[in-house]
Amino acid sequence: MLDTKTTTINLGQEENISRIYHAYGYGDSAHSFRSIYIWAKDMSLSICFSDSFYAVKIGDDVSSTWMFPVGSEEKKIEFISSLLAEGNLKFKYMTIEDVYFLQQHFSGRFVMDPAPDDSEYIYDRNTIENLPGGSFASKRNYVKQLLRDHDVETRIFSSELISDVAQISRAWSSCKGKDTFIFDQFASKIILSEYDKLDITGVVIYLDDAPCAVILGYRLEDNTVDCCVQKTDSYLHGLQYYMRQEFSRMQPPEIEFFNWEEDLGIEGLRTAKQYMHPCSMIHMYTGRQT
Repeated sequence: MLDTKTTTINLGQEENISRIYHAYGYGDSAHSFRSIYIWAKDMSLSICFSDSFYAVKIGDDVSSTWMFPVGSEEKKIEFISSLLAEGNLKFKYMTIEDVYFLQQHFSGRFVMDPAPDDSEYIYDRNTIENLPGGSFASKRNYVKQLLRDHDVETRIFSSELISDVAQISRAWSSCKGKDTFIFDQFASKIILSEYDKLDITGVVIYLDDAPCAVILGYRLEDNTVDCCVQKTDSYLHGLQYYMRQEFSRMQPPEIEFFNWEEDLGIEGLRTAKQYMHPCSMIHMYTGRQT
């Protein structure tokens, strides 16, 4: 049986984990090393890995909840078999390919359900940047109104802007109120303190010389950027659309898509992401041992 003991997630593991992700993964944000590292403290994540396999555990030592493993077929079968022997196993962040894997190799051992709260939204660059067509007419008007009513400036994120981003983040948390428990307590701090090590880039938007919006991300695939931070200090019409446009415009030509990650089941967030008409979704599932 494969050893299922886990260790703390650290930056020294990035090269190995990213190599496995790109060799065996399915392009989702949840399994990428940077996402795992950023959210490790908030979600109590730890990792088990070898040279051709990794799996992330969610929760404390007695938990039996894991993200679905990434790696070679042989290693995944061995690992899952070991966990099944322990009992009460639950897998989260399963792609449709992972569902097929369990159906093929562990038929009848799992009940699998859609997990729309964990599913990831993918947008094409043209949509983000140009808001094309009649369905986006009102959003284009919101942006035009924003630019007419305010002195708007875009600055490339750097260490000099960290205090401004922190200010935006505090205002955003205040707007969210009691709902912020489901968001980041530590992830934002990790992003801002280690952005250079994680190759995180982005833009900060200023209205009338005051910082008001930030969007940050990292390269997920050769043609895809993951948007790991999107925050504004108000619900001003047009601001979110404009900051996404500016973030898209700063990307190199090879970037075609943006992963906006999941909606966490929050009605307002889900509605906002659906209104932007994703070009595709990475549908996620949860599997439970029978």
